[in-house]
Amino acid sequence: MKKKPLLALMLAVVVACLISLSGCGDPTVEQLINEDLINQLDEIKNNDESFLDGLDKAAGKEFKRVGINTEEYAKSYLEGFDYKIGDIVVDEDKGTATAEVTVSCKSMAQIQGDFATKYQEKVAALDGSPSEDELYKLAGQVMLDVTKAAKPKDTKVIFKYSANDDNEWSGDDSNISEMMSALQR
Repeated sequence: MKKKPLLALMLAVVVACLISLSGCGDPTVEQLINEDLINQLDEIKNNDESFLDGLDKAAGKEFKRVGINTEEYAKSYLEGFDYKIGDIVVDEDKGTATAEVTVSCKSMAQIQGDFATKYQEKVAALDGSPSEDELYKLAGQVMLDVTKAAKPKDTKVIFKYSANDDNEWSGDDSNISEMMSALQR
């Protein structure tokens, strides 16, 4: 007769454990943000097709004009690209969060500066008067060379997230400009 209360107590403990484990199994806001960052940054890191398409839409005409293959340029620019997700701070009461990420990438500002110097040197060293087409091709080759030679540097970026009225979290629009800014530094 005493087995029933003991069995009932054990079942209650098992059910309580299962309920608490399933509650713990739901991802936290921090985990969701971490996953979103990984998905977004891995697209860049892995030269994902959608990233290459975006680059081609943004600069494809200029690349073709100077004889640069978009995919080849992306690979040389992103060589050494990496990231490390740091602190993710969530204020669920305010519906805001920030994630600190250290992005390691080549500096477009440095590449542009090196390009200007190297291109002027190459043009000055030319014999005769090159055609416009030859100058464009030379510019493309110099751009590719200085991009390949550039070394990645670390830049800290703060990404912002917010929750809507249904408590669904998403990255803020400012994240795009933050990432673009990090690539420029």
